[in-house]
Amino acid sequence: MPTTPAVTALLATADDLLTERLGSDSPLTPAGRDRGAAYALRIALETAVDAVLAAENAGLGEVRSTRAKLLCLRHYAGPALARRVNALWNRLSAACKYHHDELGPTRAQVRVWRASVETLVTELAALKAARYFPQQAGAERPPVEVATVAQHGERT
Repeated sequence: MPTTPAVTALLATADDLLTERLGSDSPLTPAGRDRGAAYALRIALETAVDAVLAAENAGLGEVRSTRAKLLCLRHYAGPALARRVNALWNRLSAACKYHHDELGPTRAQVRVWRASVETLVTELAALKAARYFPQQAGAERPPVEVATVAQHGERT
C-alpha cells in the first residue's frame, strides 16, 4: 500500500486499539478503544486527502475545513471516489463525537470502517502517483464546440 508514513502509523494505531494490543493495564474502556480507533481512521483519511490536494498544488494550503477540502476533492479525484470519501468521513466524524444519549460505534463497525479507509487511502495514493485526474482531461464530459456555445449561449 503506497501511503505516507503518517497514514501507515494511524492505521497501525487503529489496529492496536481494535485488537487490544495495549495490554490489560490500559485505562481505556472497550468503547473508548473503538472511539479512539475511529479518530485515528478519520485523521488517516484526512491526511490522504491532504496529500492528494497538495500533490496538485491546488492552492488549498490555507483551507482548514475538511468539508471544503472534500468538496474540492471531487475535481481532482472524480465524483465517485470523492463521494465515497465524503460518506466515510461523515460516518467517522459522527462516531468520534460523544453524545450522552447515543451509543458509540461498535467494534464491528469500526473494523469495517478500517477496511474501507485502507481501500480509499490506497485509491487516493494511486491517484496521486498516477497524477491523472479525469475531470481535468474532460473524460466525463463530451467536448463542446466553441461556435455552438457562442451562437446559442448554451450547450446543445
